[in-house]
This record gives sequence, structure tokens and C-alpha cells, in this order.
Amino acid sequence: MSPIVIVGPPGSGKTTVGAALAAKLGTTFRDTDADIAEAAGKPIPDIFVDDGEDHFRALEREAVRVAVAEHEGVLALGGGAIMAEANRKLLADVPVVHLRVDLAEAVKRTEIDRGRPLLAVNPRATLRRLMDERLPLYREVADIEIDTTGKAVEDLTDEIAVKLGTRTVTVNDAEAPYPVLIGRGVVERLPEHLGRAVRVALIHTAGTAELAGRIGSLLPEGVEATLMEIPDAEDGKTIAVAEQCWEALGAEGFTRTDMIIGVGGGAATDLAGFVAACWLRGVALVHVPTSLLGAVDAAVGGKTGVNTGAGKNLVGAFYPPRAVLVDLDHFTTLPERDMAAGMAEIVKAGFIADPAILELIENDPRAALDAAGPVLTELVERAIAMKARVTAADLKEGGLRAILNYGHTFAHAIEKIEDYRWRHGDAVAVGMVYAAHLGAITGRVDLVERTEAILESLGLPTTYQAGRWEEISAVMKIDKKNLGATQRFILLDALGEAAIVDDVTPELQRLAYERLTE
Repeated sequence: MSPIVIVGPPGSGKTTVGAALAAKLGTTFRDTDADIAEAAGKPIPDIFVDDGEDHFRALEREAVRVAVAEHEGVLALGGGAIMAEANRKLLADVPVVHLRVDLAEAVKRTEIDRGRPLLAVNPRATLRRLMDERLPLYREVADIEIDTTGKAVEDLTDEIAVKLGTRTVTVNDAEAPYPVLIGRGVVERLPEHLGRAVRVALIHTAGTAELAGRIGSLLPEGVEATLMEIPDAEDGKTIAVAEQCWEALGAEGFTRTDMIIGVGGGAATDLAGFVAACWLRGVALVHVPTSLLGAVDAAVGGKTGVNTGAGKNLVGAFYPPRAVLVDLDHFTTLPERDMAAGMAEIVKAGFIADPAILELIENDPRAALDAAGPVLTELVERAIAMKARVTAADLKEGGLRAILNYGHTFAHAIEKIEDYRWRHGDAVAVGMVYAAHLGAITGRVDLVERTEAILESLGLPTTYQAGRWEEISAVMKIDKKNLGATQRFILLDALGEAAIVDDVTPELQRLAYERLTE
């Protein structure tokens, strides 16, 4: 286990905050400056006077090497430790927290502590120079940056603890790779992703109005927030709603440097992404999904779109966001049925690429549905990481990305003929059972029983009503995966091995439906 390393300029509070953080996390604290003084047998100012700075830096490099290798708690480094390339290399594989502070407060804090040899002469000017010189290096090694100016130690340790609990999946399906932050309280990190925006439009549903308002309050001074409420669920995914948003953006004077934030479930982020892709041919976009389904499916991968009378998501664009903030706290208030619906997309990820997901669910289905527990966190991360890998290889669904539609051909048909009254996850669950039947019928792997057992353990449906094959078949023929008159299905050659199949006859399709409805 590696230490949590604290870096920052003199006066940033590395020792104070580091010790408090260690206490909060129930671990030990260590300071390399204290290690150096103990090894040398004299205080650091005396080392500078007696032996010179070069000798001190040599002792520091050795102290950092030993501490990073053997300490498992919180470790504070001296302000200049990151100047050595050897030290920066040691920090490449450990979590590093950069404590930032403004000059005025740093000067006040360092005046209290006179044991700083580099600040003995003209401390303000020297401190300004050191801060300017070292800032790029602090940011080079840091995973987390925290501004300590004017904040209580307890608030700082709370903030650091939250950010340390954040997992990041990088999605490389765009010209500029973007992060998906997964954790509790990550919505607070929105300001890190604003860029040059001076106006932000928060596209949200009625159910997320309060959250949208809170997000607006996170914006720094000088950035204006406009709230745009859209209808709930699929009712919000129409050209008419998108047009209303574009008119509002025009009235507010939104420019290419401004930003749109999608707040809500998958339908809301789909619509927000489509609005962002089209306004001025593309403005910055951040997603804050509030449903489990939206987090692991719609918000990641760059697909945006609206529904039309012809079908679901037939009009849209590929438009990756700048960031996705998956705040797990938003899931704790979701009804269990909505959690289960979101789990359908996670189960899909397990069948097509990551069977460990299935084992986690089978071991404890109740833990998988616990929004406050660690199992869900791992499931969300695994599902998003799987989607990131696939979309990085095929942003615009030229081939591999089609495997993400496992179960979706039948699912989209259900949604269409049910006039979108079904939850998407429920439809996907039934669609996966249908795909499992097709796989078994066509001589591939037979995963019907396992598919049904996993889905039923989560409270998801596994059958559909008989007598509606003609309706289902007609809708499946206009699925967006099809090539001309050739229908394509995603089936499994083996667990975790999905394939695009275009030779499933109408007779076999009907047989799978009949088995699904028995």
C-alpha cells in the first residue's frame, strides 16, 4: 500500500493538514523534514548553515525515497522536494495532494514559523519567487489540488477525503480525452472543468431542479448560470424541446466559449448533448447524471440524440463531453426499481466484456443494489471502464462499438411499441434474454439460464407477452445497426466475447421470441 503524499509551498499547511488527514483516515502521519532532522542529528536550519543546501537536498532525496517505499499513511514532503526529478518520478504511482495557498496568507503563516532558512532574507519576495517557480511542478505530480486559503483544517480534510475516494476513468474517444469522475461529492469539482465559460446553461428536468440550482451556486464569481427545465424522461427527447433550448441560448447570447451541463437521467443528458453539439456547431459540454442508468450508459461515450415518430435515437450526433461527474450520492434516493433498471446496463457490460461484474452480482445481489455500499462503486467503475475501452476503439460505431447494443435490438422494439412507457433498463433486460435465446438457437454459447437468474435476482423482467411478434419484428427491421435490408444482431460466441451477426433468419428470430414468451 502506498502513502498519500502532501506537497505544496511553505505556508500551505502540509504538516497541519497532513496530520489532521491521517487522524481522519485512521492512519499514521510522517513528515520528511522531521526524518531529515532526525537522520542529521540537528534542525534543518543548522543543516543549511553547517553543510549547505546541496547537502540538505541530498538528504531530502534519500528521505523521500525511503518514506515513499515504506510508509503507508499520510506523508508530507518539504516545499522544495518536488524540484528533484528523482523525487517526482517516485511520486508518479502514488496519490499526491497539492495544497495551494495565496501569497498573502502564506506570508502570514511563515512569519509565525521562523525555522525556514530559504525565507530568512526578504521573505515575501522570496516566497513569491518560490511559489511561481514550483507551481508547475506541484501540478505535474498532483492528482488532487486543494486551495487552503481561508479554510478550516476540518473542512480541508473533509474535502481531501472526498476527492481521494474519487475514481477516474479516462475516455479516449475524442480529440481531447475526457475524465469520468466516480465518487461521492464529485459534483463539487465542476469548477475544475469550466474552461473559459462565462455562461453556463443547466439543462435539467423538474425532478433535478434543486440539484441544478445547487450546481449553479458552485460556479465562480463572474460565471452566469441559466436553468432550462425540460420534460421528464423520453418526453424531453424531441426536436421541439431541443429547439426551445436553442432559442433560449440565443436569447442569452451564448457563444462558442460557453458551456452546457446536462443534469438528470439518460434522456436529459442525451438531449443536452444534442443541443450542445448543434449550437454554434459545438460548445463545451459536461454531464452530471443523476440515475444509475444514465451514469453507466447515456452520459459516457459521446452519443447524443432525440426520438422521432420513426423510432428511438434515430436523430443525433456523436459529441463527447468535456467531463462526466458521476456523483454516487445522487443514487441513494433512487427507488429500488430505478436502481434495478440501471443495473441492466451493468449486467450487459458483464456479459459482453467483463464477467467479473456478473460474479459480483451473483455473490450478493442486495449489495449490488445498495447505493451507499462499495460493491456498487466497483460495478459502476467496471461498467464505465468497459464502455470507455470500446468507444475509444470506435467512437462512431463503425464496428466494435456495436457490441454495446447487446440486447438492445429487441429492447428498442419493446420501447417503441409500448410508447416508451417501459423503463429502458427493463426493456434491455428482456432484450438480453432474447439475445441469449438467439445465441443458443444459432449454436453459440447457451447463457439463457444464467441470464435469467442474474436479472431475476435484481428484480428485472425476463419475459414478454406473446402475440406481438409482427409488431416487434417490424420495428427491429429499422434498427440503426442494420445495413440496408440486412439485419444485424449482437450475440455471444462465449461469455465476454460478443460478435456482430447478420445471418439470423426470420424463422430463428421468431423461435427465440416464442421461447421468450413461453
